[in-house]
Amino acid sequence: MAEVRKEDLSLEGFLEWENRRLERWERVGGVVRMMAGGTAEHDQLAMRMATSLADRLRGGPCIVHGSNLKVVSPRGDVTYPDVFVRCGQPLRGVTAVDDPVLVVEVLSPSTALYDLTRKRLAYQSIPSLRVVLWVHPDRMRVDLMRRVETGWRDEAVEGPDAVVELGELAIALPLSELYEGVPLEEG
Repeated sequence: MAEVRKEDLSLEGFLEWENRRLERWERVGGVVRMMAGGTAEHDQLAMRMATSLADRLRGGPCIVHGSNLKVVSPRGDVTYPDVFVRCGQPLRGVTAVDDPVLVVEVLSPSTALYDLTRKRLAYQSIPSLRVVLWVHPDRMRVDLMRRVETGWRDEAVEGPDAVVELGELAIALPLSELYEGVPLEEG
């Protein structure tokens, strides 16, 4: 596997290096990690989330993106969220953005701790970001990290009747719609 040379660890050096790779790499808190593939449930939830967001935001100033674009934080972190939303002019020919308003991460057992600690800090440093959704693949639950005047507030919605209220985008996402057809653990 290719290695990052010490002189390539600046943000610009990392982005240049990563753009030449066949694989996708993230850099969070100074740690560089290759992205791994996900499960069918992970993919299904990310696709449902992207579709639900796109349906509700159609015709407005906000655009839904999948995991092909990088998000760059002011700290120099580089991530590939499963889904994110940015508002404003459509972009052309870019591989990274720094202004998402919403980020969605579908959790997986192998990366959940990393997502909920290192990535959490990376996302909190992005001035435009208003809300992060942590989607559980094994049960009908979404944890939210929402920017408020005093910092960040954690919330959770759970169960088939629950709805993720996203006042930041003037939309709501019913969990029953997001999890439709996704096999969940019994319990």
